[in-house]
Amino acid sequence: MRTHNHLEIKQKCESVIPRLFEKNSLGPVESIQVDKEGWVNPCFFVDGRYAVRFNARDPNLPKFQRENRVFDLLRESKVPVPPKVILDDSKEVIEYDVLISSLLEGENLEANWKNISPESQIKIAFHAGQLLRQIHDVSFDFFGEITRQGPLPQTDNWFSYLNSKLEFHLGEADPFDLFSDEIKNKIWSVFEAYTQELNKVKSSRLIHVDFHFGNLLFLDDEVSGVLDFEWSFAGDPLYDVSRWLGNEEICNGSHIPFLEGYGFSGLNESESSRIKVYQMIKNIELCPVAKEHFGEDEVKEYLDITIKQIDSLFDDIKK
Repeated sequence: MRTHNHLEIKQKCESVIPRLFEKNSLGPVESIQVDKEGWVNPCFFVDGRYAVRFNARDPNLPKFQRENRVFDLLRESKVPVPPKVILDDSKEVIEYDVLISSLLEGENLEANWKNISPESQIKIAFHAGQLLRQIHDVSFDFFGEITRQGPLPQTDNWFSYLNSKLEFHLGEADPFDLFSDEIKNKIWSVFEAYTQELNKVKSSRLIHVDFHFGNLLFLDDEVSGVLDFEWSFAGDPLYDVSRWLGNEEICNGSHIPFLEGYGFSGLNESESSRIKVYQMIKNIELCPVAKEHFGEDEVKEYLDITIKQIDSLFDDIKK
């Protein structure tokens, strides 16, 4: 999901780090290391103490404002988040929002999964499930955007927020002509068919949105850091859990212990219905992102999967 000129942007971001540190009273910069794992936000490790990230790809979205708020909400919990965070959204040094956070110990879990013993894999995956459950313990008195910024609203019910979210992502797809009028009509028919089930969600919780092992650090047999809350919102915890109920398992052997750690005991009929809608919305959201940042083969793959799912859901509601 890199921009076409990501190398040029990285160089520009790296060049202003000393000025950012001076502005935020963090002292002189002695060493800068580029994060090779990150794909979207240019990220640098400074002096082995701080991670510095730039919201260069989506400057219109309050990604770091969300993350900063989530870190504040979770700092007193057992979820491992940075103890020190500085949000610089002044645009005084560079035209991007910048998030400077203290480094957490550990290595990327997804990148190192194959090198971990089976016994440790089980323990770490179980702990990851426990942490997602703790994230979902954070509650709100509204649904939707957690910062009062950005293109999506805060609402007093879950259905209204999802309606706005679906409209927004279909609007993002329109300039690329990704979905025909027939497909869009099917999408709205499916969404409306599940109105009753979506309206059963009364409790609003913190949703990570992108909780996977690529966004976790580990040390020994525990998760030592949970990263990338930039897409977080307030809503139904099943929105996160749905990611773990698909067929794909990138980290082999992780699903069962993860779900056990979370305390997952299966889905009732209403929950199964809601997850179908969430997976549809997620797929729709990815299609314009793929069109803008991926190659044509990947775009076709995302689009084919999404349309196939929409057709299947539409057929189901017509039975």
